[in-house]
Amino acid sequence: MAIDVHIIGGGPAGCFAGIAACLQGKSVLLSEEHRRIGEPEACSGLISKSGLDSLLPHMNYAEVALNGITSAKIFSGNQEFVISPREEVAVLVSRSGLDQLAAAEFERQGGKLELGRKVTRSFASRHIIGADGPASAVADHFGFPKISSYVACMQGNFDYSCDNPHQTQVYLSAQDFPGFFGWVIPINEEQAKIGLGVSFPSHPLKYYRRFLAKLGVSSRSSHEFAAVIPTSVRKKTAMAKSGFSVLLAGDAAGQVKATTGGGIFFGAQCGFLAGKNSGNPGAYEQEWKSAYGLDLAIHGYLRSLLNIGKGEPKPILLSAAKALFFEDLLSEKGRMDRLGKMLEPSLPLSYAEIVARRLAGAR
Repeated sequence: MAIDVHIIGGGPAGCFAGIAACLQGKSVLLSEEHRRIGEPEACSGLISKSGLDSLLPHMNYAEVALNGITSAKIFSGNQEFVISPREEVAVLVSRSGLDQLAAAEFERQGGKLELGRKVTRSFASRHIIGADGPASAVADHFGFPKISSYVACMQGNFDYSCDNPHQTQVYLSAQDFPGFFGWVIPINEEQAKIGLGVSFPSHPLKYYRRFLAKLGVSSRSSHEFAAVIPTSVRKKTAMAKSGFSVLLAGDAAGQVKATTGGGIFFGAQCGFLAGKNSGNPGAYEQEWKSAYGLDLAIHGYLRSLLNIGKGEPKPILLSAAKALFFEDLLSEKGRMDRLGKMLEPSLPLSYAEIVARRLAGAR
């Protein structure tokens, strides 16, 4: 076969796998089932600034930025929990625009892009990278272990004014968002992305309509979608089988934050490692787990704790968190993606300093 690496799926995981493989001097074909990269757009596009900054060597995300997010307000029952980092914490981007930037960089590096072709079994190379989403045809074809948990989401863009156009709103309720949460992400002062997720087997439509009604949204959506997000990692993400080397990356591997459903940072990073290690399943699985396995495991553990209450923490837990100044701790030390980085030796000292500062202020 003339192609060294065949990548299935043209999202961030696939494009960054292609970029990495091209940088290794390999000939790469990337097949995307849709006729345009990034379409249909089925993602909120809210990404940590640190995650986007990690992509800067390969793209300038400022070209597709829509809004900067500086804080988050979490609603659970009658309680509110506010996380306000000192600097911009996240950026709302055009997801289709971001994908198109990644694809353009892939082509600039010498990769070949094939649009409008769904590949399920006729592969152009013995070295395959499946980056074809949570219902991965590549994973099914080669018999990978199934992803064990998913959430179903719906979101729309609406005319909606937020009190703070740079603050996301997160809603936790076992009744209204069983197994996940609702969100409002400001696009600007007059528009917002409003959506929710619910764990399978619940269907999101009735919860979505009820959420919009509670928020008082009466306008029609300018863009609306439904999507499925994996909330668990496959037990195996790479294998050699029947003469093929097969690696999975991004949603196809379940490399997604179980807490929020965000997968762009981990998908792009793990995709890059897949491209770097194409043809070497063992090296890929070992490297991505060494780099990001702890982070994804912590996200999964936190999701399992939240799911004890069907996505809604007990009121006493939020009250205790506020009383113990966890809002301050998360504002100063919290991370959207790399939760493992929070477990550094200096964390107890930082927390002690926060407590001392707040108690001194109380006096």
